[in-house]
Amino acid sequence: MGILKSGPFGPFYNKTGPIVGRRHRKQNVITALPHTSSKPFTAAQLESQLKLGLLNSFLSDIDQLVNVGFKAVTKNNSPVNEAFSYNYDHAFVKDENGFLIDYPKMIYSRGHIVTPESPQVEVNAGSITFSWLPQNQSVYCQFTDLASFLVYNPAKDKHVMLLNVTNRYAQGYTIEMPPDYSGDTVHCYMNFASANQKKNGDSMYVAALVI
Repeated sequence: MGILKSGPFGPFYNKTGPIVGRRHRKQNVITALPHTSSKPFTAAQLESQLKLGLLNSFLSDIDQLVNVGFKAVTKNNSPVNEAFSYNYDHAFVKDENGFLIDYPKMIYSRGHIVTPESPQVEVNAGSITFSWLPQNQSVYCQFTDLASFLVYNPAKDKHVMLLNVTNRYAQGYTIEMPPDYSGDTVHCYMNFASANQKKNGDSMYVAALVI
């Protein structure tokens, strides 16, 4: 049964015959009932499913970073969906076995705050130290800009992320890794946000290394 909220010409919710009314992204929409198909998936559909699955593995657990990082460039989409859309088009490489994530091209944040200068990472006794060089201050580059970090372990499909934990002036930050990361290759990222956290910068791939 469909439910009319504002009379016969207003939006309705639930199912009426072969159509469904619902609220989606602040709009009232009507869609057809979903149906199953006996047709086999095409090669393009299988590729799309693979890419979406890989993206979901990477992005699903870092929504705290993505919701903030893609908020400024989102219009009629959610930040997470915007991140999926952007990375779907930019962050894949194909080999003889299919698609793989191109980790250096993966992005979780976009914006005008200046990226770190010559960032580096090194491992020491189970921890990772990020470092970067000093930069001249400008409208989008302040000593007080806050740094966030992401370390992704594809072997375990797990992340270590820290949001706004130090400033640009510090020029470094050390993160302890979980003990079971020992021997695994991880991918390291960072970005800066303004001190009031209202503006963000592009996330930057720093390096891959073995813990």
